[in-house]
Amino acid sequence: MKWAAGCAIVVAFMQLLSPRPAYARDRIHFIAADDVQWNYAPQGRDVISGGPLRPLGTAQFGWVYHKAVFREYTDSTFGTLAQIAPNERYRGFVGPPIHAEVGDTVIVVFRNRTRIPLDIAPSGVVSIPRPAAVTPGATRTFRWPVTAANGPGAADGSSILFEYTSDVRPSQDATGLIGPLIVTRRGSARADGSPSDVDREMITLFSSQLEDQNPLFDENLHDRSINSRGIHRDAKSLFIDNAFPSINGYVYGNMPMPTMRVHDRVRWYLLTTVNGFDGHTPTWSGQTVLFNGNRSDTIGLVFRGAVVDMIPDDPGIWLLTCSVDIHLAKGMEARYAVTP
Repeated sequence: MKWAAGCAIVVAFMQLLSPRPAYARDRIHFIAADDVQWNYAPQGRDVISGGPLRPLGTAQFGWVYHKAVFREYTDSTFGTLAQIAPNERYRGFVGPPIHAEVGDTVIVVFRNRTRIPLDIAPSGVVSIPRPAAVTPGATRTFRWPVTAANGPGAADGSSILFEYTSDVRPSQDATGLIGPLIVTRRGSARADGSPSDVDREMITLFSSQLEDQNPLFDENLHDRSINSRGIHRDAKSLFIDNAFPSINGYVYGNMPMPTMRVHDRVRWYLLTTVNGFDGHTPTWSGQTVLFNGNRSDTIGLVFRGAVVDMIPDDPGIWLLTCSVDIHLAKGMEARYAVTP
């Protein structure tokens, strides 16, 4: 036993001394946690029905709330936001996608531009220690080695999904601090780390945003541009009336409509949050998806993310919804377009 333990130590030491494989890359991202005013319904109407927005209840503040979200910048000055292509603006307040191929190292230069302590860390990725909080205004660099243990297994497709959040303010507290870390199998990635056998990646967050659990709740409560009617914190239905079952932070079809083409190989990465109120059934009209070897138009999404593949074969404008009754009734619906 002592001999085996000694060998293990020697092997680990030699691995530390060994140069990184020639194919390994450092993938650098400049990401800040920003305080923004987020509008769940920026078009000001129910886009699906064509009618006016239906208030969620008598204690609803409105449709706009202060939230903390992850946003990407072009460099370490954090002076210029990275551009988002028009067809990617559907991602809403979901953090920027981070891609890595097995063997790479993700380097995140993180700045906390909010008034609350935060950090940034991937959930479920092995060998990455829990970070300490970053104080407001401070910047810290995090390194996430992506090992084979974090890559796709034999039964997975060419890429798998992790989420990154703030451990200090987890995704379930309605800050909006959540984004995708997509890991591609070694040898199956493009130069940017995305899977080479996929034509279009779609990223969706199915989440019930509980604004009464938002760490910026007091700011929303006392800001009359947000809480124009002066709703009191002891209002009887405060919790339910300020809960937004949303897709990427949008309700009632207000999400910008993404497009894809017939016969594209489309991979959907489905994020969710864990707050005891979240359990979703993403449903696609007009198309089917392949999930765990089964083909369907609906999957279950509870407490963890999922990856599904689609090859759309019917052009048109289609619905993406959660078919849980209470969520659909409160506007958990969006549209996507398939072009010829």
